[in-house]
Amino acid sequence: MAQQPRPSKPAAPEKQPTDLLSARAGAHRPTGFFDKPGVRKFVRNRTGMASLMVISLFVIVAVAIAIPPHLISLDQVQSRVGPGTQPGFGLASDPYSRIEVAEFFLGEVEKALDSSEPEAALAELRFAERSVKAMSVEDVETALDSGYEAFDLLDEVLIEFEDAEIEVEELEDDGAEAAELADARAAVVAARAEFDTALLALETEVDKLFPRPTGWDAFVYKLRLFAGTDRQGRSIAFRAIYSIKTATQIGMVTALFSIIVGAVLGGAAGFFGGLVDHAVVWLYSTLSSIPYIIWLIVIAFVFRESDWKVPLLGKPVSQTLIPVYIAFSVTLWVGTCRVIRGEAMKIKSMDYIQSAVSIGASPFRILIRHVLPNVMYLLFINFSLAFVAAIKGEVILSYLGLGVPGGQPSWGVMIRDSKEDVVLGVFWELGAATLMMFILVYAFNILSDALQDAFDPKHVG
Repeated sequence: MAQQPRPSKPAAPEKQPTDLLSARAGAHRPTGFFDKPGVRKFVRNRTGMASLMVISLFVIVAVAIAIPPHLISLDQVQSRVGPGTQPGFGLASDPYSRIEVAEFFLGEVEKALDSSEPEAALAELRFAERSVKAMSVEDVETALDSGYEAFDLLDEVLIEFEDAEIEVEELEDDGAEAAELADARAAVVAARAEFDTALLALETEVDKLFPRPTGWDAFVYKLRLFAGTDRQGRSIAFRAIYSIKTATQIGMVTALFSIIVGAVLGGAAGFFGGLVDHAVVWLYSTLSSIPYIIWLIVIAFVFRESDWKVPLLGKPVSQTLIPVYIAFSVTLWVGTCRVIRGEAMKIKSMDYIQSAVSIGASPFRILIRHVLPNVMYLLFINFSLAFVAAIKGEVILSYLGLGVPGGQPSWGVMIRDSKEDVVLGVFWELGAATLMMFILVYAFNILSDALQDAFDPKHVG
């Protein structure tokens, strides 16, 4: 009998290329947060990332101010750095402003010398990084006398300079000859040079009493005076920077509360429907029927008149930011609630929601595990919108005297305090507050657009 051929052993499969194996393994590897299409699209958005960096910088500054050691303390913000309404933003001080500064410092030294304890008064006399030079009372008196002598000399020179200018104007009105006008104008130039020399001599005498800071103190002092001073002689730059903390604090608290309440109520209304939906719709429709600004004013005013003390803080509620938080939180959740309600009504008809219902998942679990996570991108967008609305609302309330309590800086308080200065052409306090608010609000507007482009299913591609 013929022997049957033995079956040949199957050939070993060829080894797959390493890159193909890696590709297959990668196909089953769970994707991380930064691998999601929306996140990748947002990271590629340069304007969105730039706005996020700007917002992060503001938040870092706010945190550095809030926690010790404070970047800027409230005492530094409230302390006087010099005479009031000094120009800022690189505008050169006119001679009369420079005279006012010199007269201010000389007058403060004179007040200290006239006190009952001149040594102690001189030791405590300090304007930001500038303080009286350490020397005896007699030496201070001598330096002060020299300063006033320079001031008197400057006064005489100033009179001569003004008389020379008046003479030129009179000659021009009378139609004087060219030679006579030339001599008069030359006298004005000479008088101006003498005036500048006398003014410089006066400032030198003042610097002997109040030496200008050096090193790091010089940088901080220049930063204080960068945006000028307000009517009380306080640093506008420090007030504007410190107000970042106030704006961030109000925006964060109210925006977080608004999106949480809006997401829960809107998600419940859209998912459960029925009586829950009717109750939520009635609530936000009632709130929406009253103008937004009216709600803010009424709520803030009610709490401003209350004497109730906050237990943990130990001070009246009117001296805290709680009225501002409540005024914004009561109104800002409505927009989030409407958006989430509409999205939840669409999501609950999806197949994966129906599958969860069929396997017996509780409605509350479906809402928390499936509905709300799928509207998270809307919460990001509404958070930025609520943050911006809170900042702008604070400005309105503070301008009306119902916002941030007295003594605490904010951009709204700065704008309110500058309304009389603007008429006189003093715009630096208004300009500093408006500039800082514009940067933060504009950054949040760009961020909200970038988030919508990245995470909205209509835009993701």
